[in-house]
Amino acid sequence: MSRRSFSVIVNTVDRADSLSRTLEALEYLDHPNFEVVVVNGPSTDGTQQLLQRWAGRVKVANTRVRNLSESRNLGIALSSAEIVAFIDDDAYPDPAWLDRLEDAYDDPEVAAAGGPVYSRDGVDIQAWLTRQDRLGHPWTDRRPDPLYNPTWALAFPKSRQFVCTIGTNSSFRRSALCEIGGFDEEFGYYLDETDVCCRLVDHGYVVRALDDGFVYHKYLANDIREDDKVVRDFCQLLKSVFYLILEHGSETYSVLELSEALTGTASYWRTYVDQHVASGQLTAEHRRKFERDVVTAYEAALRAHESRTRRTRKREWFEVRTEPFLQFAARRRAEEKLHICFFTQEYPPAPVNGIGRVVHELATGLGRLGHLVRVLTRAHGTHTVDFEGGVWVHRIVPQHHAPPAFPPVPSHLWDYSASLLDELLRIQSHRPVDIVQVPNWDSEGVAVVLDGTFTHTLGLYTPLESVAATDTRLAEALASGDPVLKAMLETERFVYERSPDVLACGPGIVDEIEQRYEIALPRENLRHVPHGLSDISSAVSASPHPGTLVVLFAGRLEQRKGIDTLLASIPGVARDFPNVVFEIAGDDSFEGPSGKTFRAEFEGAHPELGDQVRFYGRVGDHELHQMYASCDVFVAPSRFESFGLVLVEAMMFSKPVVATNIGGLREVVEDGSNGYLVPADDSGSLAEAVARLLGSEELRARFGARSRQLFLERFTAETMVRGVERYYLQTTARCAKGTVGIHAHP
Repeated sequence: MSRRSFSVIVNTVDRADSLSRTLEALEYLDHPNFEVVVVNGPSTDGTQQLLQRWAGRVKVANTRVRNLSESRNLGIALSSAEIVAFIDDDAYPDPAWLDRLEDAYDDPEVAAAGGPVYSRDGVDIQAWLTRQDRLGHPWTDRRPDPLYNPTWALAFPKSRQFVCTIGTNSSFRRSALCEIGGFDEEFGYYLDETDVCCRLVDHGYVVRALDDGFVYHKYLANDIREDDKVVRDFCQLLKSVFYLILEHGSETYSVLELSEALTGTASYWRTYVDQHVASGQLTAEHRRKFERDVVTAYEAALRAHESRTRRTRKREWFEVRTEPFLQFAARRRAEEKLHICFFTQEYPPAPVNGIGRVVHELATGLGRLGHLVRVLTRAHGTHTVDFEGGVWVHRIVPQHHAPPAFPPVPSHLWDYSASLLDELLRIQSHRPVDIVQVPNWDSEGVAVVLDGTFTHTLGLYTPLESVAATDTRLAEALASGDPVLKAMLETERFVYERSPDVLACGPGIVDEIEQRYEIALPRENLRHVPHGLSDISSAVSASPHPGTLVVLFAGRLEQRKGIDTLLASIPGVARDFPNVVFEIAGDDSFEGPSGKTFRAEFEGAHPELGDQVRFYGRVGDHELHQMYASCDVFVAPSRFESFGLVLVEAMMFSKPVVATNIGGLREVVEDGSNGYLVPADDSGSLAEAVARLLGSEELRARFGARSRQLFLERFTAETMVRGVERYYLQTTARCAKGTVGIHAHP
């Protein structure tokens, strides 16, 4: 079927960072036939440099005048499609945006259409449907009314009320816009699209309000408002309202009604200013300027109205600049996209541990391949939805939910899991979800498992049984019958038993879970895909340490990570190698069996090693990467790891490694080739392996080179993402049971 063509127009001024995200979001649109036009100016930031990187993919025009209507007209003139669609430079569209807008134009009378707009948090609706009258009074609905859509009731010339689109989610037949002269450039900012909709209705066209075709509007600061959304400069805003009243109200309303509308507008905004002066958001000087703006704005509007000449363009003007249609290449065709959702309690930019890091690599990697990817994670404060690095990130504040009869999920886990399920069901109501990946950790997906609506895959990470077996205090709590721990273990077992599709980083974690829980995971739908990381080594410079050898540990200072084993090995190594320094990075607040932190206990016992053992606490990513780049040997003495991302990270930086011969660590290290594997809980063997590497520069170089080779061959993020993508495609194809395509609709 032939699809209508769209020209997506973005008008931008001094928002390079936001514009970059908007352009990236357009790459994820489902529609196969659109171009992008950016009208820039007058920008003084890095917008021009940004657009140079998009050269050949988007049409670009520049303007020296800060006038939104003029900028819009220039965008129309450059456009070549049947339909022009406007989106702001601080907004990004739902992937189905253009498809839903296209549906509106099946009726030849429709000349304009727009869908709902989410507010800056991505959760609340800024406007679902907007009406306006010719006296500048708006009516904004923020939720759909299934019994009333005024599109057809108000679609007649000189209607006192009319439907209008929202500027950041507006589309128009290009031919109709050219017929009426485009945008009136007296509307330098505000109500420009309202005026166009009114004129289209007066020309016999229909403006259609849609219940789909969403746009997310971040509502950033500009020259009239700041980040708090409070207006501080009223001149252009007031002029636009006054001008609209005079232009569209004069033929319909009496002079008295016009006068009341004009004074009412001034009174409304005067009250607004007074309220914000009282709250301290505006000053007395803002109040005085407002009164000057009222006079200036009215005089300018009256002059424009009395000139009897609209600042619109002739039809021919729009045709002179038209350039050939420039197809914008989306990342992936709609019918080839998977709609993937991940659950994770941690996600950047907040600090992340293993699961959060893997999910971030997977989500952004699958996003780069063009799939529609969402991450559902925990929020603190309010719900938000944002588009970050090609991924839709839904941050959800857990709400109370009545617990299920079985399994006995602890309330804090159930509230979180059930709240994520609520959001998942909301997402599903807009677009079918193909697959949901949930981790076994904390049984985050138990609500999804119980609900049964979604195809889900269970990602395997370190199970609670293994944590308890390697942590003295947890083991004691479990042995004493701690009811919460027992409930968590029972819930985790339930999730294993009810998850037919399983994704593991290797066979070690599968064996561990089956042995600990005495269960058999389903082999027919179980896949092994090793974790991987993005290669950032070339962007990190090492800090030289002449005459010193550095051994690095990175991880939480807890029993499972074997920090006590490492600390026990240090005195002997430090004695044999006076030039060695142990750098220990990670959260050092965990208490050991003695009730003291491992750091405090070691520093108290070995004050003489203060110069050779340096504790850094939790460090940022940049500092940690520099530590990897600068160390000579990396050590991971864990009692259990499902995989061992820290080893992969060290190998990325060409470092020889020493690790314990357990779990997933043995799946990463080639013993005697890029490092050494030693028994867990054996400080003597650990010290011997570290000393062997410290004593030979040639060995360190050879092992380090092999580490780098193994990283590139097996453990890059790209390798992981491609492996997981194949698994998802196989899983969804099996679940589709022969239906054509992946989705019920694109």
